[in-house]
Amino acid sequence: MIPVLGFAVYSQFDKADRLLASIDYPVRHLVIIDNSQTQNWEPKKPESVEFFFVLRMPYGIGLVGAWNLVIKSTPYAPYWVLINDDAWFEPGALQTIAEQADPDALNFVDIIPEWACLVFGEGAIAKAGLYDERFYPLYFDDNDLHRRMIKAGVKENKIPAKIHHENSSSLSGKSNENNRTYAANQNLFNKKVNEEDFSPGYWDLETRRANRWD
Repeated sequence: MIPVLGFAVYSQFDKADRLLASIDYPVRHLVIIDNSQTQNWEPKKPESVEFFFVLRMPYGIGLVGAWNLVIKSTPYAPYWVLINDDAWFEPGALQTIAEQADPDALNFVDIIPEWACLVFGEGAIAKAGLYDERFYPLYFDDNDLHRRMIKAGVKENKIPAKIHHENSSSLSGKSNENNRTYAANQNLFNKKVNEEDFSPGYWDLETRRANRWD
């Protein structure tokens, strides 16, 4: 059984439905963070899921905040499967993950880009911490976490679980916000690298407001 599967949705409800339909293996906790602010989506609980949670945010907490919240809200899991809402599982992929996930490692699966779905072992999170939530709502968050995990000595594990990914269309109408966020987060990442800052960071009100998409 997969202990925790989680993802965030912003506007791609049809793709999120496709992801849910691809779940073909027992999952104990499925946690969805709805960042859309619309409250118009009513996802259907997959039959193989034991406990189903849809957390609707009054304002979006971003991809980084959402993935952190999935982990923080299920603190006793040996590992967490976190996936983009525009990806979906090949039949049998979840079973392969359940059989080969290493709770002490950062587990990569067969997907492009490799950060569109990750399996975070409890040991990896304990050593390196969660995502730095100043990287709001996305971009360079994975670069930062990866360098911190390498610094902390977290081992990496490859799982041959095939997962499909479609380029995101959730940025429609948000090009200005997207460009501003990308530049701001790139500057933050470069600053952390230059200062040899390997901290998990923090949530920052000023950054959240400056990088707003809502």
